[in-house]
Amino acid sequence: MRYCPKCGIENDEDSLFCKKCGFPLDEEPENYNQKEDKKVKQKRGKTKTKKSKIKNKTKVKYKDQGNDKQRGKMSFFQSFMMFFFILLSICALGAAGFLGYYIYQNSNIVVPDVEGYTYEQAERVLGESNLQAEKVEKTVTDEDEVGVVIEQNKKSGSKVMENTVIRLTVGVLDTRVTVPDVEGLTLDEALDLLNENNVKYEIVYETSDKENNIVLDQSIRANKKIENTETVTITVSRNEEPQTSQPEDKVDDTTQNSDTTQDNQTSVQ
Repeated sequence: MRYCPKCGIENDEDSLFCKKCGFPLDEEPENYNQKEDKKVKQKRGKTKTKKSKIKNKTKVKYKDQGNDKQRGKMSFFQSFMMFFFILLSICALGAAGFLGYYIYQNSNIVVPDVEGYTYEQAERVLGESNLQAEKVEKTVTDEDEVGVVIEQNKKSGSKVMENTVIRLTVGVLDTRVTVPDVEGLTLDEALDLLNENNVKYEIVYETSDKENNIVLDQSIRANKKIENTETVTITVSRNEEPQTSQPEDKVDDTTQNSDTTQDNQTSVQ
């Protein structure tokens, strides 16, 4: 039988440790105490290390909890902003849909064909369709196109909104004339050319060494377009001084004399 040197309990012969206290039966109590002290110190060191780690973990966990709170706040703000943008998008879509419906309802007016009408007639026809007219004049050479609508900016049959302005092009006769070049021509040639171009003229004579009845100058340059009411003055050469007209009193005397002669002839008869 073997007795434990520490507690004195009887153990089996082949036992290595005490069945009560677990003390090694082959080791002395002093050595065993030293080992136990080392184990205790190691356990204490590990305990301190664990405590410090636990403190650190607690601090980290506290910081993480703060971050979680901040994340929670940010997520709430983000959710609110997302909800706001979604609501704004829905309102924008609703407004766009209403505007599209309004435009569709007011874009069903068919533009009538008013070409060939007078402006007054075309304006009345457009007014009946809740449309407005705007007059644009265009010079034409064809008399059949004068005073009537020859073009409209919106084609007939197209659809427009209510109160749309339709521009109507109305033909206006071109009253301008082109001044011909008559310098150097004889008076007869110049007059024929001016009459052919419907240009009004006035003749002024000027003493010159050139041949008689030659156009020396014209007041408006050649090939210029002017209104048919304007007058072109042409200067014509003359070698001699122009004859002066008789005084008015002499003309009156001549008239009186002729009247007296007629009276005398009547009395004689």
